[in-house]
Amino acid sequence: MTKPSRSRAIEFYRFLFSVVICLFHFRIKGEFPSPNGAFNAGYLGVEFFSIISGCFLMESIRRDWSALEAGESLPDLVCRFAGRRFARLYPHYLITMVPFLALRVCFLHTLTGKELVRDGFFEWFLLQSFGTSFVVLLFWYVSALFLGSVLLYWLGLALRGHFPIAMSFAAPLIFSLFSQYCGTLDCTMAPAVVGSQGLWRVIAGLGLGCSVSCLARRLAPLLRGRFALAAAALEAGFLLVLLALMYRTYRSPWDFIAVALLALLVLSVRLELSPLTRLLDNPVSGFLGSISYGFYLNQCFFLHLYGPVIPVHNYWRSALVFLLMNFLLSVCTLYLSRAANVFARRLFAPSNPNR
Repeated sequence: MTKPSRSRAIEFYRFLFSVVICLFHFRIKGEFPSPNGAFNAGYLGVEFFSIISGCFLMESIRRDWSALEAGESLPDLVCRFAGRRFARLYPHYLITMVPFLALRVCFLHTLTGKELVRDGFFEWFLLQSFGTSFVVLLFWYVSALFLGSVLLYWLGLALRGHFPIAMSFAAPLIFSLFSQYCGTLDCTMAPAVVGSQGLWRVIAGLGLGCSVSCLARRLAPLLRGRFALAAAALEAGFLLVLLALMYRTYRSPWDFIAVALLALLVLSVRLELSPLTRLLDNPVSGFLGSISYGFYLNQCFFLHLYGPVIPVHNYWRSALVFLLMNFLLSVCTLYLSRAANVFARRLFAPSNPNR
């Protein structure tokens, strides 16, 4: 049996930070007080998703440099990438949105069919980062991830070898602008010069992930088989400090320190030096990672039930029930989306069968 091309440890962390994000949103929905609430800075979990997505994006860019050299057209490559990315994200997105909309329109009566048609256009097609988010704010990230990935993929092919250097400057610059003008990374749909602040937040994370991927590629041959115990201590330390920051801080300069620590955590896992990484590289981690996307999406369904339908009392007791229900629904939508993805991949498959 061949070893998976990607360490499944990263899938464990993907699920872990999706749980942190859900606990942050649950605290807000339950109106627990910010100074004493759990995971006040749980919104930083999406930075992990952006950074690791940037790592995988850089792999796609590097593979397709050779396609450009072989004479492939840049617009054709970008269109095919956008189609594949849309086909990967949209089926699960749609599967989770439909029951959520049914809940709001037919049961909670917090949305009308007329409002859905009139104001929900951008959200139906993953374009809310260029427009508005009226139906469900939490899905802003999927739109920003899709649009940001396509933009950076195009830049990666257009700039070729200069792209990693450009990202190593551009990503910190964007984060510094957030620090100067916002003081936090808790920015989503507020307008920017182009698109929303959330779109640029994700672009910065993707760019940082591209830089981390290139750095890991350079360091891996030099460090292979060395510093295992030190790597394990650092990885565990990064994780514990990150969880502490997400648990207690809120909309502060610590946000930007957390981004640096998240990048170091991803770098540690990508180097695969730590025994902790190897311990987490198991089928259970792989399964948890596979439901993390649905876990992020499906939280919206249950968040709208708490308060109007399900009373919220003790934070942790209510939160555990919320996480369990979300987990079970996410397992179901995972298998539904896989079936939909098979169809979508065939629909957006490249015309060249040998590619």
